[in-house]
Amino acid sequence: MSRLSEMIKELCPDGVEYRAIKDCVKKIERIQWATTDETYRYIDLSSVDRDNRQIGETTEICADDAPSRAQQIVRTDDILLGTTRPMLKRYCQIPLEYDNQICSTGFCVLRADNSRIVSRWLYHTISTTSFFDYVERTQHGSSYPAISDTEVKEFEIPVPPLAIQNEIVKLLDNFTELT
Repeated sequence: MSRLSEMIKELCPDGVEYRAIKDCVKKIERIQWATTDETYRYIDLSSVDRDNRQIGETTEICADDAPSRAQQIVRTDDILLGTTRPMLKRYCQIPLEYDNQICSTGFCVLRADNSRIVSRWLYHTISTTSFFDYVERTQHGSSYPAISDTEVKEFEIPVPPLAIQNEIVKLLDNFTELT
C-alpha cells in the first residue's frame, strides 16, 4: 500500500469533505491610491502566460497613472484566475517577487486560508477539467464571456486533511515537472 493510500485510510476513512472555495479562502485587500505614493508592478490579464502559467511582462504604475482596474493587492502564493474570457484558462500562482504588488480586477484572487487548505492544492484544483466545465456552464455574455468572483468561489472542491493535500501536491508537482 502506498504512503498516500495509508494516509487516506487513516485520516479520512469516511471519505473527503467538499467545501465551496469561499469557505477556504481569505479576503483580499484593495489598494487605497489616495494614501500611497509608492510605485507597484501591475499584473493585468495579458501578463499571465497561458502556456507556462507564470507572470510575464508587467508595467510599473503609481497613483497618477494607475488604470481603474488596478485595485487588488496580491501576496505570495495567491492564485489568480482571469474572469473575463475565463475559458482562455489564464491562471497562475503569485511568486515571491510579486508579493505586495497590484493586479487587475479582471482576476479573481484566491488567497488560501492555510488552516483549511494548501495554496498549491487550490491551484491544482482550479486547473481541473471539472472546474473549467463549471466555469463554462456558469459564465455569461457572448462577446466577452465572464464569470464573477462570487460564482468562482461557489465551486465546491475536495478538502482532505492538510497532510493529504501536501502529499498529493508533491505528486502533482512532480508529475507536472516531468511533463
